[in-house]
Amino acid sequence: MRVSKMVILIYVIILSVLFVGTVFSSDKEKELKAIGKMRLRELTSRAKVALDKKYPGENWEKYKFPKFVYISDAVQTGYKIAFKNPDLLAKFPCYCFCEGMGHKNLAYCFLEKGAAGGNFDDHASTCNICFAQAMMAFLWDEMGATDAEMQKAMKEAYGK
Repeated sequence: MRVSKMVILIYVIILSVLFVGTVFSSDKEKELKAIGKMRLRELTSRAKVALDKKYPGENWEKYKFPKFVYISDAVQTGYKIAFKNPDLLAKFPCYCFCEGMGHKNLAYCFLEKGAAGGNFDDHASTCNICFAQAMMAFLWDEMGATDAEMQKAMKEAYGK
């Protein structure tokens, strides 16, 4: 009798773990999609909060962003993300068709040669696709999404 109770208990525990994992996965997928569908104002607001949380008390002025970065909160947020996370943005193609400008990935839209520490590229300052993509990628990364999940969500967000 004890053996059967133990087997049942183990079975219940295994099913519970599997069910919780499925629910979490479903919630994560919903959040990925929700971020991909956010309007720019909400996306900017969420990304600014996440930046402040990740880099509390950061003195952004020390990076000497050019004037074009200060066009709007969304542009400024995108450039801050790009400067701090160029490797993250380098994982994504840009969906604004800027390959003709020599951009190899999303980081190039913000940073000359796609790397922090050099000059800034002004392209992203006038392209809502670029700075929206940067904010989405940052929010997805902060929630713990895998590269594959982020790639899939980005493709779904831009229909490609």
